[in-house]
Amino acid sequence: MKNKFVKKLAAVATVATMAMGMSVSAFAAAGDTTTLATNLYKDGKYNASAVDSNLSMGNGAVEDTTYVENSDGTYTVTLNFKSSFKAMGMKGYLKEVDVDTNQDGTFGNDDYEVVHLDGDSSKAVIGITFTTDSIPTINTKYDAKFSINVLNVMPVNAKGDIVILPGVTE
Repeated sequence: MKNKFVKKLAAVATVATMAMGMSVSAFAAAGDTTTLATNLYKDGKYNASAVDSNLSMGNGAVEDTTYVENSDGTYTVTLNFKSSFKAMGMKGYLKEVDVDTNQDGTFGNDDYEVVHLDGDSSKAVIGITFTTDSIPTINTKYDAKFSINVLNVMPVNAKGDIVILPGVTE
């Protein structure tokens, strides 16, 4: 009899723990920052079953994506990039990044704010911030056009997809 009670108590405790754990990220308070893992893929090549395949050479510049829920129900989203990364053993950085932030099929930097290293537009893009009505979730994809500059002498223009991956990083 005592053994059955212990098993039932353990089952209830397990269910309660799981329910509380799942509710933490689902009910984050407005104003809290959520950080999500993000990758940059070659144009149209994202494969959810093989997330490490078809990465763009510029993926080394992608840090993560953060978002904050605003008091009006919109979300401020920031795509964070590193100031430099290694590409084929050489130092490179992202430059002239355009993102279809509202996912309407067009690029226009009036939809977002581009942040350059030290505020200098000739330097690396280190962030793009925009406001959206929809929460960025796992597998949200933003079409992007970007230039990768390697060793300040080899600019490469490319298109790709910025994809938010499964898992909150913080």
